[in-house]
Formats: sequence, C-alpha cells, structure tokens
Amino acid sequence: MKKTVILLLASALCLQMHAQINEPGKFYITPKVGYNMANITLLKELGADPRHAFHAGISAEYAFSEMITLEPGLYYSMQGSAFKIGTVKFGLHSDYLNVPLLLKVYVVNGFNLFAGPQFGYLMNSRIKVKTGINLVDSILGIVSKNIDLSEYENKFDVAITAGLGYQMPNGLSISASYLLGMANVPKLGDIKLGDATYDLNPDAKNSVLQISIGFRF
Repeated sequence: MKKTVILLLASALCLQMHAQINEPGKFYITPKVGYNMANITLLKELGADPRHAFHAGISAEYAFSEMITLEPGLYYSMQGSAFKIGTVKFGLHSDYLNVPLLLKVYVVNGFNLFAGPQFGYLMNSRIKVKTGINLVDSILGIVSKNIDLSEYENKFDVAITAGLGYQMPNGLSISASYLLGMANVPKLGDIKLGDATYDLNPDAKNSVLQISIGFRF
C-alpha cells in the first residue's frame, strides 16, 4: 500500500512538471502582491538602511510560444530609503506607479528568466520621523502628511529590471527580481552661487529587490 501511494504521488508530480505552462497565442492575467526592499544608491553608499514595504498590481502576459512570452504590468510600488541620525529614525517614503515591460523565457517547465525596462511615475513622497517619544512622533506624523516632497523629486523614473520565477500549472506563481533606476531621484541641476554655476547631479537612483506571488488566469 505504501509503495502504491508513493508511486501515485511520483506520477502526479511528473504530470505537474511536464504540464504545458504556456499556450501559444493566449493572454494570461496575473494579479500580484509582494515585498519590496528598497533603497536609493547614494544613501545606501552613505550607510542608509532599506525601506521594507510592499507592491501590488496586475500583469497581462502574452505567449508567443511555449517558451517565449511578453509581460507588461501595472504596479503600485512603495520605495525610498531609511536612515538614522543619532537615535532619530528617518524614512523617505516615495511611492511609484510602475509599468514594467518584460520579456520572459521559460527555461524548463515553469522556471523562467525575465528582463526588460520599467517606467515609473512618482505618486507621492514624504519623510517619516520616529524619535521614540509617542507625543512627538504623533505630532511629526500629522506634520509629515502635509509635507509632500515630490516637487523636489523627478516625477518620472526609468529602470532596468531582471529576475527569475516559477509558474505552476495550477496558476500559482512566485518570482524574485531586482530593479535599478536610470534616472536620479532628486530634481537637481545647475545651481548658481554668485558668479559661479555648479552642476549638482548626484548618483541617487532607485534600487529595489522584489519578491512577488501571484495567480495566473
């Protein structure tokens, strides 16, 4: 009996592994949600900690063949950075609406590699401050809601993203990816001081590690 159960389980696993993942010419819709570990390159070099947050959205995947697909998506992504000055914690909370366009290659069964450009639009940006003193933190929380830093940041971001994933035949998917922004986060440029002009254009770009889970229909 035990051998029979093991044989049945092994047979079911083999069928799952060899099931067709992509039907050529078909569109698939996949709602996704996941974890962000975000930072900004310049701040990271200065010792800043990542912002731990989330992303959520939906993708539409078109299968050119069983191996090759194209996957555009639309996601709300919580990005930014976190740092400390003494015992006071600061969090730069910059939230984007991101549109990736990914080329996916299914290497074996449901395992896939993907890469492509991503276009982002800054929705809002605020500084969160935590001193550890409840009353002070409550007041600072109210103040920060009324201070939008987005006018000091570039509204549009362009990034390159790449990663790997696994698509199960039952629709469940999981992936891990990394995106690196190509545009600077702060809106800076030429600054005049007296008769001199300085080009202030630091290398401060979005850097995000993402882990996503979704279900494909």
